[in-house]
Amino acid sequence: MGIRNWLILGIIICLLTGCSSKVGFKTVNTTEEDGKQAEAILEDDPRIKNAVLLIHDDRLIAGLRVNTFDRFRKRTIAKEVGDQFKELYPGMDITVSADSKVFLETNKLIEQQNKDNYTKKMKKLSKLVKEET
Repeated sequence: MGIRNWLILGIIICLLTGCSSKVGFKTVNTTEEDGKQAEAILEDDPRIKNAVLLIHDDRLIAGLRVNTFDRFRKRTIAKEVGDQFKELYPGMDITVSADSKVFLETNKLIEQQNKDNYTKKMKKLSKLVKEET
């Protein structure tokens, strides 16, 4: 194989690895509630590609990324998942959104690991979701 073929192969590999930035399923639970059930709901749904879930005090916020062909039904998927969460956690304020902004902001909040700001930021994200609908 010549240097030209190696260069082309290297570029293709770099492009493929750059496109596979997958967050996966992240869950942070700072309460005594069982977060495994919520995590199982997200992982078992074949329409959901990635999800971040934050449970803090009396609030639950979930940001979803759906598969490519399900993106036209993002709101419906988020509503169905939200209804399942409401059955599991009846006393909590639940916010579920398939909007990329909510997904990214929730992921950023989890990565900062500053539990003092969780309540304030979660309220802000909940307001953002309610304004959009």
